[in-house]
Amino acid sequence: MDMKIDMQSLIHFYLEAGVDETIDDAPVNRFVQSPDREMPLVAGRETGPSEPSAPVRPLAARKKAESAPPAPVPQLTDAIRFAQQAAQNCKTIDDLRQAVETFEYCSLRKSANHTVFAKGDPGARLMIIDRQPCDEEDRSGLPFSNGSGELLEKMLAAIGLSPADAYYVSAIPWRPPGMRELTDEEKALCLPFIHRHIEITNPGYILACGEAAGYLLDVKTGINKLRGKWKDLQIGQGHAKILPIFHPAFLMSQPALKKYAWADLLMLKAAMGDD
Repeated sequence: MDMKIDMQSLIHFYLEAGVDETIDDAPVNRFVQSPDREMPLVAGRETGPSEPSAPVRPLAARKKAESAPPAPVPQLTDAIRFAQQAAQNCKTIDDLRQAVETFEYCSLRKSANHTVFAKGDPGARLMIIDRQPCDEEDRSGLPFSNGSGELLEKMLAAIGLSPADAYYVSAIPWRPPGMRELTDEEKALCLPFIHRHIEITNPGYILACGEAAGYLLDVKTGINKLRGKWKDLQIGQGHAKILPIFHPAFLMSQPALKKYAWADLLMLKAAMGDD
């Protein structure tokens, strides 16, 4: 039967029946819809905004745009080269401190509370180098700031030295998370800074405590075999005399070994007294 449909009456019927939107015969992907596509009519008006808007991007594209890409992480060899260049560019202790505090390529820095750099007089004849910071040193930002520092002062006093006669430096500027072992990569990234520290201050003597001795000398030998013998530390064109010694914290847990530390201190006293 041929029927003529009055579109105005049909739309009025739809409105009375509660129909408030229309659809096409085929689905439309609104995410890729062209901006100039004609918007469907609903109840005699446009469903879209009165002002033209930019097309909606897919969710994956939006997430990618909203999240800023992370800063590129250099390869280890490049990061070590950055550390070497940063250290060599330093002319003073203040320059070096700033370079260490702003060095971004060692992951230890991100988890530490403070950069443990140094304390005391950089012009002192004796430099005492600590290993990586412990929890208390991480909180204070100073090397030898816990009970081991108090024992160290007593050890120095036993050979006639006051705390002002030494310059105290941390070989590793940041505490490793959970006091875990340092990785070879972390050691390599920190080494240029402690080497430059020695170059700038040029101490007459270095007392390397515990693991700091093997680290500075680049050997796997433990402190038990290193202690008791003066070593020559070659840094660039210069060198420094270094005496490995048990760390004061280790002596606190192993008091029977204090006799060996006393022998090492006497060696230090004899060497400094000869000059």
